[in-house]
Amino acid sequence: MRALDLQIRVHGWVVLTVGEGEGTFTYTVGLVEHYDHPELIVVDLAREHQYELINTLAKGVAARGRPALDLPSMRGVRCVEVHADHLQGDYFGTWSNRYGRLLQPGEALQVVPPPSWFCACHANAMRRLDLPAGSPRFRPAPNRAQRRRRGR
Repeated sequence: MRALDLQIRVHGWVVLTVGEGEGTFTYTVGLVEHYDHPELIVVDLAREHQYELINTLAKGVAARGRPALDLPSMRGVRCVEVHADHLQGDYFGTWSNRYGRLLQPGEALQVVPPPSWFCACHANAMRRLDLPAGSPRFRPAPNRAQRRRRGR
């Protein structure tokens, strides 16, 4: 937590990636505190692209007070408010450890890449955190036991 605190004090935010393989997600900590801007989260994108995407958008928040969605590389990317159902789960554990409370509605935005970033079979498969947890389009990533059963 000390290293995280130092990074946030120096840069204004930190980008954290959680998990390996399917179900990996990346989010920011510090945007609410330093820029009065909602934290950003991306899910269901290849791990190697998550950090750069989130960090680029966070740099826009630091420079202009809004995510850098106007860059050519961000064409079609949207940010949508995370539904309150998802603020109670495990997505923002480090954030709540740091601040001693859960994120509130309006304090988190999901970064949603355009369907063109995916192959045809995955273009609409991304979990949508702007929808309630029971919604048909919200598909939580399978846990370890589910992935093992599927692999047999």
